[in-house]
Amino acid sequence: MEQYLKVKQAIKRKFPVIESSDSLGAAIRLMADANVSVLVVKAGEELIGILTVSDVMHGIANDFDLAQTRIETFMTECRVDGRNSTARSCIQLDEDQDILSAIKVMYEGGINHLLVTGVKNKPLGVVSSLELVKLMASQ
Repeated sequence: MEQYLKVKQAIKRKFPVIESSDSLGAAIRLMADANVSVLVVKAGEELIGILTVSDVMHGIANDFDLAQTRIETFMTECRVDGRNSTARSCIQLDEDQDILSAIKVMYEGGINHLLVTGVKNKPLGVVSSLELVKLMASQ
């Protein structure tokens, strides 16, 4: 049955967005306020990547100045490609892709979050590995 489940069934369509030029401190506050572990990063109107709690922890552990360090220093840039994943890629998948494929991409890439796109690769939301597992468990 899982092969018929689609990524669009697990995505969060409302997601916090932050500018790539914002500070690491601003990202920490937004994550805490929104109670999330990932932010979508934009430059102007273009979504260009994600920033995860792991990225933030890296900055804190390495004593980067929270007010001066920009998100673009730690964010993971996105590219549209679900076939050749790497650990430092923010991979975008189509909303109609099956969840088993998404889980495989996450596992192979060592990642826990994906941007989900729709028509003309327009970002629609974010999906986490936890949400995919919850969807599978609900069936």
